[in-house]
Amino acid sequence: MKAADIRRTLFVLLLFCGGLMVYFLFQQPTTLNIPSFNEQQAATLPKTDKKTDVRWTWKCINHRCEKILMSEWSSAKSQSLATCNMLCSEVQLWPLPSGPIKTSSETVTFSFQQVEFESHAKDPALSLLEQSYGIFNENLVTILRQPYSENAAANVNRFRVKVIVNHSEIVRLKLSTDESYNLTVNHQGNDVICAVHANTFFGARHGLETLSQLIWWDDGNLRIISNVYIQDVPKFSYRGVMIDTARNFMSLTSLKRSISAMSANKLNVFHWHISDSQSFPLEIPSVPEIHEYGAYNADSYYSVQDVKELVEYARLRGVRVVIEVDTPAHAGNGWTWGPIKGLGDLAVCVNAQPWYLYCGEPPCGQLNPENPYVYDILEKIYTDILEMTQEDEIFHIGGDEVNLDCWEQHMNRNMSAANYTDLHNLWGEFTLKILSRLQKANGGKKIPYTITWSSNLSRRPYSSKYLDKRDIVVQSWGASEWYENKELLTDGYKLILSHVNAWYLDCGFGKWRERGDAACDPYRPWQTVYSHQPWGYDTSYKTQTLGAEVCLWSEQVDEVSLDTRLWPRAAAFAERIWTDPKLEVDSYGISESVYTRLSTHRERLISRGISVEAMWPQYCTQNPGTCL
Repeated sequence: MKAADIRRTLFVLLLFCGGLMVYFLFQQPTTLNIPSFNEQQAATLPKTDKKTDVRWTWKCINHRCEKILMSEWSSAKSQSLATCNMLCSEVQLWPLPSGPIKTSSETVTFSFQQVEFESHAKDPALSLLEQSYGIFNENLVTILRQPYSENAAANVNRFRVKVIVNHSEIVRLKLSTDESYNLTVNHQGNDVICAVHANTFFGARHGLETLSQLIWWDDGNLRIISNVYIQDVPKFSYRGVMIDTARNFMSLTSLKRSISAMSANKLNVFHWHISDSQSFPLEIPSVPEIHEYGAYNADSYYSVQDVKELVEYARLRGVRVVIEVDTPAHAGNGWTWGPIKGLGDLAVCVNAQPWYLYCGEPPCGQLNPENPYVYDILEKIYTDILEMTQEDEIFHIGGDEVNLDCWEQHMNRNMSAANYTDLHNLWGEFTLKILSRLQKANGGKKIPYTITWSSNLSRRPYSSKYLDKRDIVVQSWGASEWYENKELLTDGYKLILSHVNAWYLDCGFGKWRERGDAACDPYRPWQTVYSHQPWGYDTSYKTQTLGAEVCLWSEQVDEVSLDTRLWPRAAAFAERIWTDPKLEVDSYGISESVYTRLSTHRERLISRGISVEAMWPQYCTQNPGTCL
């Protein structure tokens, strides 16, 4: 063999070996370098003067934890309420997994320093998982917000968390995204091995959330059930919370807190109602006048960077952000600068009095459908929102509560040449025009799921003329018994359900103005939210419903009261839409185990910094089953 041939052969072999090395390198699990928690850091945790009450213990009797005196306890060692609840009846998870759950009756203890992470994933999912592990660690730290014991003995040497993601390329949430996961916990020798198997990062994230809920604080250490098997998958792909930040501005910090709570409940859509007739607090780079005229003050608006930061914060927690700019009604302040810029009236009836003639609540305002500049501006708004959120599968155009008297007065005053015997057709033509502009803003591609609120336009005979059921989704907010729901189903529309009689969380707080009744009464307690199951009596709901959403309009809510208005009621909604458990009721109504699990989950959310409304007296938490 010639020397040149030998060199070529060696070179080919070298390339082959190099390729093998690269292949095996990428097949190896990645052990993530997550900072460990030590005693020095523990010293910085908030201390509490509360001491363990050694007088009492809890004993599992007939699947219920009963509080008894230690003097009547057969064991020298007491059992905490947390341990008793976790082992006695249903495992204390929220929402309850939809698939099979198998747990042992034994537990093991471990310390934070023993936690190790191992990832079987590639980028881009790998980088998201690394950050999700950090969130998992933060959640564990919140459990330690009790007297930290440096000398507490653990049962194991290592607490290993392994996550396997089959499709690392999927890092954007879609309605078709597989959010399922399998979770196992096995006590093997001196190790606890926790394994999360998922097809996508989003399923893996849910699995880590469930794992964090299986861990609790007891006797100076972290504790977990020693052997667990869980299969879990959501019943609905759209599980939303709508927050209105137009009537009362809310800080980015408060919205992040809401998204963290959503994540703990496996809710996956933050519907951001960002504009209304009161304000338009969103920076639109191509139309800066919007927030300059629309914000309550110079500091009360969301910058482009704020939106992008919130979108990424949400994505790491399995939540997508859908921004709604309501049109053509609910649009006033933020649109008043047209005449100054030589564009004419962009909105009409703005701040008109007496308000009750032109809108449902003050201040009034509707876009001017006859001004062509309105459509140019909306296209720019849509373009900027699509760029900020990178959300091009779902888009919400608003579309509810148009007051035709407002338009009629404006058109008569301006002697419009348009001749509409039915102004619903003007409304419909406006909708077709903005849908065309939305498509242009999206690079000529139709948004697959464009959402509009249910309204007169979504009813016969207008719906078939102006709302194409192939890509229009109707968010049905009317009461579940209203005929419009059945009509939409019969006509084949895809729905997102937000029935006002169960899933409007702003209702029941009385009047905030002198004229007219309160917007909606009565208050919807968490039991009403939890029990609402419209698809239980009409199977067509299941085939045409993408999901559901609880709504929090903010006439009487700001960031001070945001948490307590949402939680625990939004958590009750989360179990309905994730698990959709059968309404197996006992003699009291909702089963006792649901009360106990939700009470446990409330404490969990509080430990994570969420202010959760009280469910009942503390006595009822300490004495499960005695208050029903």
